[in-house]
Amino acid sequence: MFKFPFFKKKAKERTDEKPVYVLEENLSANSLANKAYGIIERLAAIGPRPSASKESRMAASNIMGLLDSLCDEVSLLEFSADRKRGSLWTRILSLLLPLSSLFLLSGLPYLSFIVNMLSFLLIYYEALLAKGLFSRFSKKERGVNLRAVINPKDEEDKVVVLSCHHDSALLYRRKDHIRDIYLPICTLVYSSVLSVFLMLHEALRGELLRFNIPSLFPLVFIIISAILSILSLRLYSLFSSSYSPGVGDNLSGVGIASVLAEYFSKRRLEHTRIDVVSFDAEECGNQGSRDYYSKVSYPEGSININIDGIYDSEGLAVLSNDGNGLKKLDSSLAVELSALAKSMGYKVREGRLSLFSGATDALSASESGLRAVTITGMASSEGSYAHTLEDSIDKVDVKSLEEVIALIIKFVESGDKRGTERKEEEESLLLGKKYRLSLCD
Repeated sequence: MFKFPFFKKKAKERTDEKPVYVLEENLSANSLANKAYGIIERLAAIGPRPSASKESRMAASNIMGLLDSLCDEVSLLEFSADRKRGSLWTRILSLLLPLSSLFLLSGLPYLSFIVNMLSFLLIYYEALLAKGLFSRFSKKERGVNLRAVINPKDEEDKVVVLSCHHDSALLYRRKDHIRDIYLPICTLVYSSVLSVFLMLHEALRGELLRFNIPSLFPLVFIIISAILSILSLRLYSLFSSSYSPGVGDNLSGVGIASVLAEYFSKRRLEHTRIDVVSFDAEECGNQGSRDYYSKVSYPEGSININIDGIYDSEGLAVLSNDGNGLKKLDSSLAVELSALAKSMGYKVREGRLSLFSGATDALSASESGLRAVTITGMASSEGSYAHTLEDSIDKVDVKSLEEVIALIIKFVESGDKRGTERKEEEESLLLGKKYRLSLCD
């Protein structure tokens, strides 16, 4: 079991005051938001938290310290993680592109085509799906997920999973990193089309399988491909060896989930169980959430509201598409949350992740059969502080925390109320106290 040196240190410094995380009677959204901000600020003192690292495990341990006295069950769940997943593909692709051009220059377009097809498969399975094709060859690290359970007052009717992640992301080396991704993609498409034309050209000349020097006309296009592939070598150094402070992404979600655990532990629902889960290794292919949902099963109809990257209230969105925008989440749930937010006077739009923007832990929940969405402030990567050194505590707006907290409480409580009313109606019907048969004319 991990120790909690971080919070012990704070207790020594403030011996004349009450402990920071004592339950209070005031459970308003504003009060909870300020408390969440305090939690975020204190956890941020740990510093960057690489996936499946000592720092990330320390964060999980400290979150456990917050929830241990509030929830019915609190546990740390260990798993093995490949920290290179999600970044290794960039280095491999940057080397495959010059190799493809070399085969074109050697008059072997069919080999270039084969290399290009392998590159497309690499992008699909590693960059878009994060399948971990090379994980079996990589060193494994010890990751830790945290799970806390708050049981209902009465018989359990439904489960709502409130999730977040506590690890932080690798930094990009350059601000214009998106160009470092799209240039190689364009180069790959260009090289693939060129290799097809050259294969047809050489097949007609009977030179397809023979080494030869290309003639002048195709050589011009091949040289262009070679220049583009050399420029694409920048992709090799796309990621830095340093990590983001990861305050908005995603200690903001941790803070919100922690105070929601406090709220629902003090105001327990009638028939809805609340699971609060904080994942490790989200930033390297959602490995923590994938492992969690493969081991923990939920009844049909269970809901997951994932909280990730809460910064400014003006940028809040409910994701209906995840996994680089290619995978659908529960669109009806996204519409319901967005409409509820609007009725509360909040600007929370529906959104989707863009290509090569990664995925959130809601995708793992959705693939496991839960009705899942993510509430985020990162639906548009433009101007985002996520994955940068600027992702610090001052970038998180308390108002945005308050709106997300209020929205989730309103949604969960109204859902529990509907379930309770339905149950009472069914019981009344069986007892014959509320309903009677009507005669038809």
